Amino acid sequence: MSAQQKKIIQAARKITLQPEEYIDDPSQFTTAWAALKAARGQSIDTSRLRAAHLIECPLPATEPTEVEKRLQRVAEKTRELIQARRSNLPPAA
Repeated sequence: MSAQQKKIIQAARKITLQPEEYIDDPSQFTTAWAALKAARGQSIDTSRLRAAHLIECPLPATEPTEVEKRLQRVAEKTRELIQARRSNLPPAA
C-alpha cells in the first residue's frame, strides 16, 4: 500500500469516526465510507447510505420537556420533605 493510499484511509477513518463534525456535508461521509470499503475490497450501494447513518444533532430545546419539569418537581419536593424532618442537607443537594 502506497503512502498516498495510507493518507486517504487515515483521513477516511477520521471522518467516519467523527461524523458529527461532517454532518453539514454528507457527501464527505459517503466518500470516506466508500474509501474504507474499497480498501477492504468491498463495494457499497450508495443509494442505501442515507442520512440516518449519520449522527443527527438535535435542535436546542426552547423550554424544558415534561420529563425535566417532573424531575425538577420531584427534587424540590424531596428537599422540602427532608428539611421538614430537619435533616442536614449538603449544599449541593
